[in-house]
Amino acid sequence: MVHFAEMTDEERFARLEQKAAEIRKMLFGALLMAKDAWKDELSRREEGLEIMEAMEKAEESFTKGSQPDRFKRIEHTLDVIHQRAKSIFDLMSYISKYKK
Repeated sequence: MVHFAEMTDEERFARLEQKAAEIRKMLFGALLMAKDAWKDELSRREEGLEIMEAMEKAEESFTKGSQPDRFKRIEHTLDVIHQRAKSIFDLMSYISKYKK
């Protein structure tokens, strides 16, 4: 197994792209499960409905895999990751605030 430090820059960047894609996919799954688990709780308040709407937008966000510029492609992937992670964080904040 080649260590990260021994890889070429191209190999290292490809590995980072792969990790970012895996994180994006895991966050998508977590977002779907969280929304399903807490949809009844979220629908009780306007603030919850706003969080649900943000979660749905985060679900619909996608990466532009056909983007030829690798830096723009990974930047966009990180934007999707950020949006999904923020939605999950906002949900957890809401739940900790209102859960009895």
